[in-house]
Amino acid sequence: MSSVCRNLRFYLKNTNLHGLKYVADESKHPLFRMFWLAIFIMFGMAMLRIFRGSYESFQHNAISFVTETTYLDWNTTFPAISVCEITSSETFWTAEPNESYSPVQQFLSDIIFFTGSCYSCSTPCSECEKLNYREMVNRFRKKCSQLMKHCRWNDISFNCCDKFLPLETEYGRCFSINSLHTRWVIKIIVQYLAFCTLIFYYWNASSSIEGSNVELISNRKTGPGELYIETSDDIRLYIHAPEDVPFINSDPDQRKDVMLGESHSIIINIIEIANDENVKNVPVEKRQCLFPGEKSAELKVHSYYSYSTCIVQCHADAHARLCNCTHHLMPVLGKDTFCDMKGLQCLTDYFETVNRLHAKGFDKPGLVCECVPSCVEPEYKIVSERKGLKSAASEISIRLQSLPTFRFKRNVVRTTMDLVGELAQRELLTCIFTPSLVSIGGTAGLFIGASLLSIVEMIYLLLIRKY
Repeated sequence: MSSVCRNLRFYLKNTNLHGLKYVADESKHPLFRMFWLAIFIMFGMAMLRIFRGSYESFQHNAISFVTETTYLDWNTTFPAISVCEITSSETFWTAEPNESYSPVQQFLSDIIFFTGSCYSCSTPCSECEKLNYREMVNRFRKKCSQLMKHCRWNDISFNCCDKFLPLETEYGRCFSINSLHTRWVIKIIVQYLAFCTLIFYYWNASSSIEGSNVELISNRKTGPGELYIETSDDIRLYIHAPEDVPFINSDPDQRKDVMLGESHSIIINIIEIANDENVKNVPVEKRQCLFPGEKSAELKVHSYYSYSTCIVQCHADAHARLCNCTHHLMPVLGKDTFCDMKGLQCLTDYFETVNRLHAKGFDKPGLVCECVPSCVEPEYKIVSERKGLKSAASEISIRLQSLPTFRFKRNVVRTTMDLVGELAQRELLTCIFTPSLVSIGGTAGLFIGASLLSIVEMIYLLLIRKY
């Protein structure tokens, strides 16, 4: 016990912490020593109170949104546009077109364009049970070249199917341009086209070379972008962020059914979201969003995270939980998990549950999906829409009303370490006090003269130094 007191007294006499050497100085008057002890305790309590405030500020106010107006330097990315085939009453799936109400005809119509219900699955049909659903979908769903005839970006024509690439969704195969989920396909196609261009250079038309370089970017040089599409069948058009995908619960304002012979002229506004480079270092529970590359192991249906891909995964998990299978149009999941007729009937029975979303606390049928938004998801607003009739193909025009004059930026107000290097920041990220390390260090230095070296000094004077 005496050695402990001796070490403590030696530490108090030699430490750099303000005031403690006066407390341990036996030559001073006791009132003088008690005065300095009271001052140290008072300052220590004030320091701890500020520590608590700094930590709580980080917990609840680590991120702030500001409006950025330096729009002269921006490249505004056009939204991803997805084209999905929808069922037509004039199409027959069997060899007997007059038998429009045969069990096979109705069953094929349900599974080829499955949207969550298969009412024909309750009708006895021995032939239907033998069908390979995926094979039927691939056989009867139209290819890209059968859906789209002509495409143009800012008066530059291009081959639709070179840019509208296959995208697997819970609606089945759609064709999407400017989608993050199809860019790996773009890389392969670009390499292949580059090889073909070298070999067949003299046979390539200059217009096709020009069209192959189309980028859906708008800036001061190009002006507001416009995408023009001619389709040759009934389609559903989705306007969404590049990291998003078409899904059942998508915003009705951003999906349009275009029947053959109709014309649609759509004008949109875009408000993009930029992020400070330190946002990724803030824990997800603080920033309340995920970047596309922050894909968890639970997300199996798509390669990048977004709110929509998370919802699709939530649907797939609900299918497996309620019916031990999922429907044959669900992307990525293996064929062993696909439903047979009984499974599709089960999904039909739970239609109101698996195709509706609601927040916690509601007793209505529906799913509660713990999905946070994307950190980069822009806001799209349809300013105006005009419809008309054409005699042959459908015509769709989507254009920006004007270049954006502002965007939102997510800034880090309180990061893990404001004044240390990136490497040290990553190494100390898991420490409980690093969220406000600079604030804590500055406060401790102001009130009692403490620093990181004070900790080393304490260990040395109390434990290591030998008499």
